[in-house]
Amino acid sequence: MRKLLIILIGVIILYLSSIIYREKTTPVTTTFPLKHLGEEPKSEAKLNLILFFSMNNCPPCLKVIDFLNQPPEGVRVVGIIPEKEIHLLSEIRQTTGAAFPIYGVKQWKRYRPIYAPTLFGVGGNGIIYFMLPCVGLEETYLPVYLDEFMRKARYLLQAPKR
Repeated sequence: MRKLLIILIGVIILYLSSIIYREKTTPVTTTFPLKHLGEEPKSEAKLNLILFFSMNNCPPCLKVIDFLNQPPEGVRVVGIIPEKEIHLLSEIRQTTGAAFPIYGVKQWKRYRPIYAPTLFGVGGNGIIYFMLPCVGLEETYLPVYLDEFMRKARYLLQAPKR
């Protein structure tokens, strides 16, 4: 009887440790907390483009901002900058021409990419569909890429919110 109790305790410990392991190994890039990005526009965005960038990025890499200032219909754009640059927000807007909302990275540190600027494509349900490093050539391919993505992933973007 004592042997069976020890086996039962071992199985319970193994089960609980597998649950903990699964939670720890879930990649951070599966979902994005959209609720902290402010209110959604009246026509609900099907795709959220979140640009992690810094004022210190090279000017050609920040040319993507020109495209993001006039996003396609159904796309909401938000910028996220380092916390130490948040007090320079008016200077950043003046330098880059960014017309979209910009927030500090404090709430999204877990999602901060290694390379900046990086553009995240996030569905309305928080699922991250793509991450594109911005290297200065986005004005060439990004409009076509987004058009194709919106066309092919229409059923994904219309999925119910979690």
